[in-house]
Amino acid sequence: MKYQDNLAAILAGTTVVSAIVIMQPVAAFAMTGEEINNIAREVTVLIKGEQGHGSGVIISQENNTYHVLTAYHVVAQRDNYKVVTADKKAYQLTKITRLPNVDMAVVQFSSNQNYKVAKIANSQQAVVGNSVFISGWPAPGSTKQLVRQFTSGQISGTLDQPIEGYQMIYTNVTRKGMSGGPVFDGGGRVVGIHGLGDTEDPDLLTRQGQLSPDTAQNIASLIKPGFNYAIPINTFLTLAAQQKLDLALKLDSQKAPNTAVAYTPSAQPDSRDVIDDVNNVLADVNQGINVINQTTGTINEGTNAINRLLNIFR
Repeated sequence: MKYQDNLAAILAGTTVVSAIVIMQPVAAFAMTGEEINNIAREVTVLIKGEQGHGSGVIISQENNTYHVLTAYHVVAQRDNYKVVTADKKAYQLTKITRLPNVDMAVVQFSSNQNYKVAKIANSQQAVVGNSVFISGWPAPGSTKQLVRQFTSGQISGTLDQPIEGYQMIYTNVTRKGMSGGPVFDGGGRVVGIHGLGDTEDPDLLTRQGQLSPDTAQNIASLIKPGFNYAIPINTFLTLAAQQKLDLALKLDSQKAPNTAVAYTPSAQPDSRDVIDDVNNVLADVNQGINVINQTTGTINEGTNAINRLLNIFR
């Protein structure tokens, strides 16, 4: 059953909302780390281009079209992007819609396979001390093997003034390549999109991000080592409504569990989380669609220092 105004307004904290959503009546309950990881495995995707890769999360399905939420800097370059799903099948990315004034984008791919869609929760309920979990595909070391990572931590704070939308702070360990990956609460619902990692070295920012020394110093002073940052999902809900994105989202309005949940990964990665050679996977990509459609709408395309910084953590 579809609801158009009231539910999304409650979750997003807005009064006028036009995004189409689906109400899920199932109440949230505290899950084990393993249970949340099993959800994460099914909805987390790898987004691979010729110049690098990032992560994303499936948030909507309409017929054969799937929508994936990610960080915009993951798909900001002109590139031939492909989406790799949980069953290790690759699909051509067919559309990129950037959301205004934040490091966030919705991308599309088409498939006749049935993939699971993530549930979305009210990120205002994700408060300091609550457990959160991040899923994503970090860049490999010296091998071609990719291993999805699932890390646990706690929300440690909130930025008073968002930086490119980033506001949620947490203690989870992340690595390059996990940008765009989902942040889950203790009920297995998405409450944010990860994309900004810590640094304290302004000289490194100057060299890699092509920033002026003063700008690099200012940015470095805002980012405290040991923490990482996400854009709260409510920011997405508000902007999606403003941009009139027609998405069938699975929203769960139940209060988030507030118990701390621990997760300890096994010594050996699950084979379902391993891609031995991503090039072999990409070689079998669906060739039915080969045009990437960049959609920007009313987005401000001005270049700024934060956008260059975000590419460092891609």
